[in-house]
Amino acid sequence: MAVPREATSEWTLWVVAVSCVFHVAEEYLTGWQEWARQTLGIVMPTARFLVGNAVLVVVALLLARVGWRRPALSLVIPSATLVNAVFFHILPTIVQSRVSPGIYTAALLYVPFSSWALVGAARDGVARTAIATALAAGTLMMVSVVLGARWLSNASYGG
Repeated sequence: MAVPREATSEWTLWVVAVSCVFHVAEEYLTGWQEWARQTLGIVMPTARFLVGNAVLVVVALLLARVGWRRPALSLVIPSATLVNAVFFHILPTIVQSRVSPGIYTAALLYVPFSSWALVGAARDGVARTAIATALAAGTLMMVSVVLGARWLSNASYGG
């Protein structure tokens, strides 16, 4: 028997998607672009930052609709946001002893709701292989975004 939709943790996918909007706003308003230039060597023009993040939000919303029907897809964004929070906000804040732009939404929204999506999927009976696939894909996505942004910075600005 299928679990009634309201009895699952699928709703967390929507919370993660909406969290992306708040996270982008926090990053933009708190100087992420300058921080990324200084810390990661990434030069991110405002238009590229906004378009890239708009794509993220649209994809997050579309994948939230998919839910547990295709969890290897729908859990990619929560996996990526969890990696983003831990490795690109929380750790840099600790290592630098300086607040990373985006740290608050990363710690207060991404970590709990992305974790909840992954744990909730397991509790809802989603196959461990689908969760592992999404974790690997989300990690690869985040690392690719950062490396791609660095490559574009070097190619465009000779850094």
